Amino acid sequence: MQIRTRLTIQFTLLVSSILLVSFLAIYYFTNIYTVEDFYDRLRSKALSTAELLLKVRQVDTELLKVFDKSNRDLIFNENVLIFDERNRLIYTNTDSLSIHISNYWLNEIRRADQIRYKDGEYNVVGIYYKYPFNKAVVILGALDLYGKANLNNLRTMLAIIFFVVTSIVAFAGWLFSKRALLPISKVMNEVEAMLPQKLDTRLAVPNQQDEIGRLTTTFNKLLDRIENAFRIQKTFVANVSHELKNPLTKISSQLEVSLLKERSKDEYQSTIYSVLEDVQELSQLSNSLLELAKVSENQREMLTDRVRIDEILWDTRKNLAQSNRTYKIIYEIDELPEDDTWLEIIGNPTLLKTAFINLMENACKFSNDSTVNVGLIANAKSIVIEFVDNGKGVTEEDQIMIFQPFYRGVNTANVKGSGIGLSLVERIIKLHNGTIAIKPNYPSGTKFILEFIRL
Repeated sequence: MQIRTRLTIQFTLLVSSILLVSFLAIYYFTNIYTVEDFYDRLRSKALSTAELLLKVRQVDTELLKVFDKSNRDLIFNENVLIFDERNRLIYTNTDSLSIHISNYWLNEIRRADQIRYKDGEYNVVGIYYKYPFNKAVVILGALDLYGKANLNNLRTMLAIIFFVVTSIVAFAGWLFSKRALLPISKVMNEVEAMLPQKLDTRLAVPNQQDEIGRLTTTFNKLLDRIENAFRIQKTFVANVSHELKNPLTKISSQLEVSLLKERSKDEYQSTIYSVLEDVQELSQLSNSLLELAKVSENQREMLTDRVRIDEILWDTRKNLAQSNRTYKIIYEIDELPEDDTWLEIIGNPTLLKTAFINLMENACKFSNDSTVNVGLIANAKSIVIEFVDNGKGVTEEDQIMIFQPFYRGVNTANVKGSGIGLSLVERIIKLHNGTIAIKPNYPSGTKFILEFIRL
């Protein structure tokens, strides 16, 4: 169901419900007033009849009947009965009674002085009338045809008004919902008109204060993120293609040259070693890409172990020293904390070791003497690790982009690498609820600072 239809139905139901409750209340209280008014008229008529017959000596029963017939107060089929103390009927205005009188009702009237009740369709009033020399019971019953006719007319009129007003409200609600949803329809049309080739298009925000304006602003922010994601993806694909193309081109060209003529065993071995080196470079690149794709800030389920940072650092130095004996890794740890748990975090030791290896290897490659200084400070709230080299340093322009995949700074032209390592490091550190920052190390070199917040 469309929002416009749903809003129209809800608005119509709301107004019609309020209208129905109001009309029912009007009819209910009008009905009560009509009944009370009719009983008051019956009571007044009964008292006036009793006073004329019992107090005025000049009025007898025949004369009273003449008065009753000439009275036009819109009381239909009235039955007036007057009984003395011995329950003898001393007056009635009709020969055919439509109400039933028993000694029980006469006694009830004397006990209560005044009662009223229904006898079929007749409303009946009974009064215990007391005059100077005697007492009598006066009963008056009649049909309220006028009141019923008024109530029927009122019910019909309210029903007609209800359906007419409900129809008007439904039509007005349909127009109102169309006008209210017009900005949303405009936004939908603008979104549908957007093409993948024009992701820089943004929606117009006529009023930033209302809900539609806030929705449009939120959608524009989403478009910003989508455009940025597409740009990163496009750059990523271009960089991957470039990084894969270089070793593949080298492999292809070397093999083609080798096939041009017969060569010696040493030349073939040299070519094979060169091709093998390029293949290893491709393998390392593909592994780095797989690691980069697997690591995300939302994959908290990978953090399953309680690990000690100092132990991972020692293992990392051992592995890196075995793979390249020219690297020098110097630990600058003044003293370990008294509480060993200050060195522990919830994490993945394999991923942490990968991050530390990348930072140490980068520092050694860019240092003048292949040396990296590693510092460790731990307290109850956080663990801080510093990786310091003494190379040329990183320019301010490069510091902004250094954690982007495949980005390589101006000082890295003579050093092998794919530009994936630091991007992978950043993702691993963020996954472990940590931060990474880069600062210059005076007088020369660069300092990478990691901080893990202990939860």
